[in-house]
Amino acid sequence: MAQDEPPSFHIRRADWALDGTSLQAIRRQVFVREQGVAEDLEWDGLDTEAVHLIARDADGAAIGTARLLPSGQIGRMAVLAAYRHRGVGRALLLTLLRIAQAEDYPPPFLNAQTSALPFYAELGFEPEGEIFDEAGIPHRRMRLAHPEPLLAADLGTRQLGRSAGLLRLHRPHAQRSAVDRLAAQARAEILISTPDLEPKLYDRPPVLDAMLRLAIHRRGRMPIRVLVADAETPVKRGHRLIELSRCCSGVQIRCIPEGLAQGTQTCLLADEVGYGLRSGSTQDSLLVDFADGGRVRRLRRRFELLWQQSGVHPGLRRLYL
Repeated sequence: MAQDEPPSFHIRRADWALDGTSLQAIRRQVFVREQGVAEDLEWDGLDTEAVHLIARDADGAAIGTARLLPSGQIGRMAVLAAYRHRGVGRALLLTLLRIAQAEDYPPPFLNAQTSALPFYAELGFEPEGEIFDEAGIPHRRMRLAHPEPLLAADLGTRQLGRSAGLLRLHRPHAQRSAVDRLAAQARAEILISTPDLEPKLYDRPPVLDAMLRLAIHRRGRMPIRVLVADAETPVKRGHRLIELSRCCSGVQIRCIPEGLAQGTQTCLLADEVGYGLRSGSTQDSLLVDFADGGRVRRLRRRFELLWQQSGVHPGLRRLYL
């Protein structure tokens, strides 16, 4: 599946009282019929207290499920045979981990069938302890030890306007990946407020190329607008976003007046639905959500007020050839 191609399935949080029949049918097919797990072991009495997910295909048929227990244990992950190797299992796992993080669950762990150890290891899980028998099948406990592969996989699935869920990104590589993906998926506008055009984020080909494509596609509509507090530093540095603004009318940069720069929120807004934000005590981290229109609208109102009060620094003026 191409990175930006919408998946042929969707996942949502299930209600055991309403969706239990569908979830049981999937698990009965996978665990009881295919793997020979006894019915009394499969139905362990914990389902009513668990968070459940249900995956459905494009026609609405239930094709997969997984659950999260209050202890932080992830389990009962099952995907019907015809839908395996299509990213359904990975998407179920990522969704449960987002819920666990957002709702302050204990550190996640799982008891993996030994045949599935490579799948979880690829996503940063690490085995611990000895192999043990569960329902006649060899298992091994795994914990999330290396979150980077999982985070990369998560970012790779995010769709602007579709994938809601807050991410707090601390590592520069993850921050760059998120900004790249937000910029690449923007189809209407990109708004940026920044102290000094953060070259590690915005002076890079993936972002600049995305901005140029958007500026050409939305010619005459000023789709790229940037507010900068300190214009002198990026001008002296030869920041390539400034060079782009000088030759492309669709990219405009203004300098925030000194009296208004203090306390200005550092952010990127994409299409009124996605954002990356540094705020308050999170200046070294980046808060990211690909589908939070409410927060983007609030940030955009502040941006528009500053834009009206900002002007063009002499070093930012366009070249007329």
